[in-house]
Amino acid sequence: MGIAEFTQTKKFKVIMARLYGWGAAIVIVGALFKIQHWEGAGVMLTVGLLTEAVIFFISAFEPPHEDVDWSLVYPELAECMNPDMVRTKRKRLTLFLKL
Repeated sequence: MGIAEFTQTKKFKVIMARLYGWGAAIVIVGALFKIQHWEGAGVMLTVGLLTEAVIFFISAFEPPHEDVDWSLVYPELAECMNPDMVRTKRKRLTLFLKL
């Protein structure tokens, strides 16, 4: 199993969610320590930021998210995609604002 297949598994998603949380928590606490000038801030920030860097590196192998065609669910969105309809609405709005 390659990394591309592993990124699709539920186990990967659970691991990544936990890593995101751990990395962010360590960075936030490290920043607090740095602001308060408490000892250990440098180590916490380094560990937290390295964790985040690893997470972003691994997440680069995830396949891109596919956009859903929302106009199938909300047909009124299909009108927004029609350039003629957009021009017509823009003209109406311009005329309204001139009144």
